[in-house]
Amino acid sequence: METKEKTINSALGAVSLLLLILAVFFVIKIFNEIKASKYVGSNSQYQNLIYVSGEGEVKAISDIASLHINLSKEGVTAKEAQNLLNESITKAVNYLKTEKIEEKDIKSEYGGLSPKYSYEKEICYTYPCPVREPKIVGYTATQSISIKVREVDNANQIRTGLAGLGITNISGPTFSIDDENVYKEQARSLAISDAKAKAKVLAEDLGIKLGKIVNFSENNDNLYSAMYGVEKMISSVDMRTAMTAPELPKGENTITSNVTITYTIK
Repeated sequence: METKEKTINSALGAVSLLLLILAVFFVIKIFNEIKASKYVGSNSQYQNLIYVSGEGEVKAISDIASLHINLSKEGVTAKEAQNLLNESITKAVNYLKTEKIEEKDIKSEYGGLSPKYSYEKEICYTYPCPVREPKIVGYTATQSISIKVREVDNANQIRTGLAGLGITNISGPTFSIDDENVYKEQARSLAISDAKAKAKVLAEDLGIKLGKIVNFSENNDNLYSAMYGVEKMISSVDMRTAMTAPELPKGENTITSNVTITYTIK
């Protein structure tokens, strides 16, 4: 009997301990929820923000002209085709040097040497017809070269001179800006000033006071270039008999920067 009472008391004690633990757990949970509730809306400061955008624009005249030539020579053998191509490249490079084009502005982009095949047909009286292997009848050597002309007013004259060497696959000139970063920085500065001025006016209109700047973003990937003579191919006109090449208009480039500034509201 005494043993049974001890067992019951032990069970009651265990249940009481379990209830106590559960009670403590729920008390702590409720306390934490009440504590957390104090911070509800604590991020409301992020709602007291004002976003202002600004735009800056800079005009710039092109200071670089680019030409692109494709050279191609054919020969009975690979060596003959390559030698003929090398002669053509040498003539072009030497001419460019006489026009004060530096070596760093003459860039070989891609080239190759490929065989030319002849696919002769024969009369077939049986089926299936025998497959005849193509025959190599020659080789073609090619080379592409890009040219950067810093004296942009001479670009058309240089193109005419290259055509006089027998180079008939010429594209350009295209006009661009050599160092855009300078103009991008100027455009960004104007955009920031524009945004700040707008923020000041907006704050006065709304009757609020601006706090500190908490965020800034920029999008300045818009570069609009006015280009002339883009991808102009010289193929049917013999430029060797042409008159002095006229000066091509360089056009004007517009570099823009768009920024967004985020202020806190006091």
